[in-house]
Amino acid sequence: MSGKENMPIKRPDAAAGNAAAQQPSPNGDDHTEFELRENPRINAQIDAYKKQFPKKWAFIKSMPRERLERALVLAKIRSYEQREKLNRGLLRKVENDEEFKKNCEVLLKLYPENQREQARVNIARDYVLAQSREQRRGVAVAA
Repeated sequence: MSGKENMPIKRPDAAAGNAAAQQPSPNGDDHTEFELRENPRINAQIDAYKKQFPKKWAFIKSMPRERLERALVLAKIRSYEQREKLNRGLLRKVENDEEFKKNCEVLLKLYPENQREQARVNIARDYVLAQSREQRRGVAVAA
């Protein structure tokens, strides 16, 4: 399931003529109206969950809005922390590989400064996955 399927589409409320709504802030903290996209596949998954776990759904429905908001934020925080932990693990795997470091620095010069850390993680992920594939092929050939 792609996270982009559920993401809201921010559209300025031009009909109201609100000048602030027509110029969203670069930080994304504008308070403009936005439309949620409907995804039939996601809706079907949610409906199936509601049927499969009616007690859990009743509990969710009984929660106050602020508690639901806080639960959503906590889920986002946990997701972010898990991704950061995985990224740190990837970088630890390649930190002693001098050849990787040298080649990575050459590649990172092609990226804007504000994108280099994420690019470093992506390069490390590709490198580790490629090594893993090579090892699996080596084992398959040797067997």
